[in-house]
Amino acid sequence: MLVNLVIVVHLAYFVFVVGGFFCILIGARLGWKWIRNPWFRIAHLLSVFIVLVEDRLAVNCPLNVLESSLRSPGGEAAQAPAEPISVLDQLLHHTISERVLDALYWTLGPLLVLLLFLVRPKFRARSPN
Repeated sequence: MLVNLVIVVHLAYFVFVVGGFFCILIGARLGWKWIRNPWFRIAHLLSVFIVLVEDRLAVNCPLNVLESSLRSPGGEAAQAPAEPISVLDQLLHHTISERVLDALYWTLGPLLVLLLFLVRPKFRARSPN
């Protein structure tokens, strides 16, 4: 059961990163205000840079490590994930190569920094108290 949760969290992280990037682009064009939320933008940028730091330091993704340990013999969840989750697992681990994922993240990092200047987050003005 825990391996299923790890797979869902891992896929959600990926969707947040990639989907967030496209939401920023589309939202800038359509005038969506929420894409200028500084908390969203900081969380989104940090999500990408965490992966880039892991890649640069040759650190295995903690979610991959956790999933592997849960599936290993003697682990808490040595069995395969539940059927709906196995579809998500296939999407996450077997449809996009590691090389493509690396290129994706290394492209998104600089683009997101550029977008901080082109589609600026809106910070609230302090109240004059």
